[in-house]
Amino acid sequence: MTASEIVPGVYVVKGKFAGEFGFISSYIVADGGEALIIDPGTAGDPGEELLEALDRMGLKKNALVGVLCTHGHPDHVGGAYRLKRATGARVMIHGADAGILENPQLFVNERLSLDAAGRFAMRLERGPLRVNYRGMKPDSLLVDGQSIQVGSVELRTIHTGGHSAGHCAFFDSDRKILFSGDEVNNFPNDPRKFYVDLSGSLSAKLSALEQLSTLGAEYLLPAHDIAHITEDVDLQFEEAKDSVVQFQDVIIGCVRARGEADLRQIELDIQEARSLPYPTSLEALLPTTIQAALTNLEKAGLLRSERSVWKPI
Repeated sequence: MTASEIVPGVYVVKGKFAGEFGFISSYIVADGGEALIIDPGTAGDPGEELLEALDRMGLKKNALVGVLCTHGHPDHVGGAYRLKRATGARVMIHGADAGILENPQLFVNERLSLDAAGRFAMRLERGPLRVNYRGMKPDSLLVDGQSIQVGSVELRTIHTGGHSAGHCAFFDSDRKILFSGDEVNNFPNDPRKFYVDLSGSLSAKLSALEQLSTLGAEYLLPAHDIAHITEDVDLQFEEAKDSVVQFQDVIIGCVRARGEADLRQIELDIQEARSLPYPTSLEALLPTTIQAALTNLEKAGLLRSERSVWKPI
C-alpha cells in the first residue's frame, strides 16, 4: 500500500489487514530533506514499503534520521532492525521497553500472562504479535520531554507508560498532531477495546489519557486505526478513559459478587457477561490485562490477594 499524506509532510504507510488489529500503520514525518519513521511495524509489514515510500518522496536512504518506536511490542519494533540495516538510521525507544527490543523473547516470557503451554503456542502465532524478528540494541533511549527534530519539525516525547512501561507518544505542538501509538486506540473502530502488558498499568494509562487529552490535538494518529481529526479526537479520549474505568469496575464487581475469585474466574465472568469489549484474537491479552488491573487495584487498596485468590476489602 502506498504512502498517503495526512497533512503536508506527514504520511501513513499501512501494512496488510491483520484481522482484529486492523491495518498496522507506520508514519513518516518528512521536512527539509530529512525523514523520521514512527513505529516501523512488524518484521515484514509494512516492511519494504517504508523504504519504497521514502524513494517515491525523492529521499535517499541516508535522509532517514531516526526510527521512533512508541513501545517494544512486536508489531511496533519488528521492522526496526531491517530499517537500521538498510539506512543506518538511529533507532530510539524508551528505556523501560528497550529490553524487549534487544531480546524479543522477553515479550513472551515476561510481558504476557502465559503458562508453559501458552508460551509454546506463541511459537506458532501468526498474528502481528508473533516474535519472528531479530533483536537489536537501541541507538538511544527516549526520555519524557525529549525533543526530536526532523528538518524544522519538532516532536515532543511524552512518556505515557500505560499500555506498556516504556510506551511513549509524540506531539507536534505547532500542527497539533499526536502520534499516539497504542495508548489511545489499540484496535480499529472501538477505542473502548484495549489491553496492557504485564509491565503496563491501568492507572498510568488513565493518567496518560487525561494528560494527552489536554494537549489540544487536532490530529490523533494511532498505530491500529484511522486518523482521527478535530471533534472526533475528543470522542476517542472520552471513550478510552471510560473503558479503563469500566474495566476496573467490572473486576471489582466480579470479586465482590463472588466474595473471592481467581484470575481465571474473573476472566470467565467478563467473557460471559459480554459487558466489555475485549481482544479475542490472542487468548493471552485478556488475562494479561486482568492481571495488570488486579495489581493496580491491590495497590489502590480496593482488593487484596491471598495465594492468587482475590478478595474485596
